[in-house]
Amino acid sequence: MANKLNWEKSGVYWKYSGEVSGQEIIDASRIVYGDPRFDELEYKLVDFSDAQAVNMSDKEVARIAFQHKAAELSNACVKNAIVMMVNIELAEKFASFFVDSTWEVEVFQDIDAANKWLGREAA
Repeated sequence: MANKLNWEKSGVYWKYSGEVSGQEIIDASRIVYGDPRFDELEYKLVDFSDAQAVNMSDKEVARIAFQHKAAELSNACVKNAIVMMVNIELAEKFASFFVDSTWEVEVFQDIDAANKWLGREAA
């Protein structure tokens, strides 16, 4: 599970640290998308800046993307910022699933740039 999951006024911020598995991301996504607040969500900030490694199979990447695509049917206007310093190609592979999506998905290597793109006040 995400080491830290915070609901904010307009969005949700979740932060991972250490070694992160695909199952942890799947579980955290299930929690967020199952919460009634998700329907009003404007952004998600997923912060891997303290992760030493993110280990996911291609199958897990696809499953997470499909979770997100199903959630898109409930809330079509969510901006998604992913901050990642390791496995950037993995985050970009994930973002590529959203080329034809109503969700905006961007990958950043800097939390300040992600916050600015989201219009989010830094915590």
